[in-house]
Amino acid sequence: MDGAHGYRITVPGRPGGHAPQAMAVVYRSAETTDEGLAVYLGEDGLRVTVHGTVACFLEPYPPGLCHPYGYAYPLTAS
Repeated sequence: MDGAHGYRITVPGRPGGHAPQAMAVVYRSAETTDEGLAVYLGEDGLRVTVHGTVACFLEPYPPGLCHPYGYAYPLTAS
């Protein structure tokens, strides 16, 4: 799924705080990792790579993020 133009991803809430997960939208950028994976960018500096249906958050992590992974749902072209 590395070819999608963007994803809707879940951002986990803080563990133990019963915070609900949030949704964020990320779009493919020109940036790649050292391994050649596409980097997707969102608001507030959110950066992820996508592996199948898993979004891996890249440092620096968004404020309050306590888990490095979320689900990734490809955006459909309209």
